[in-house]
Amino acid sequence: MIIRWWRAVAGSQEVLDQYADHLARTTFKEMAELPGHLGATLAVKVKGQDYELVVSSLWSDLASAGHFEKGDFDDAVVKPSTQKLLKSFDLKVEYFETVVATGVLDTQ
Repeated sequence: MIIRWWRAVAGSQEVLDQYADHLARTTFKEMAELPGHLGATLAVKVKGQDYELVVSSLWSDLASAGHFEKGDFDDAVVKPSTQKLLKSFDLKVEYFETVVATGVLDTQ
């Protein structure tokens, strides 16, 4: 299983709520239709006035995780409307291969 990982910063609870709603209504639904998609999460950590966001998506293999590829394989795909919303965001995504998993992530 491949974990595709991306980070961003929202400058307020309102922006976090808007982004979470956007993911739930569009991006996560679109990803769910792609072959090899196993799930996705938005996690948050409050850091002072900011909200550090981590978006993780799970894929059956690296080829499936590449559905987002628009340039280099590790280029983040961030819509212009999302770019305007967030305080900052990574331009690159990271991919991790799962070695051992348990619970809901156990694919054995």
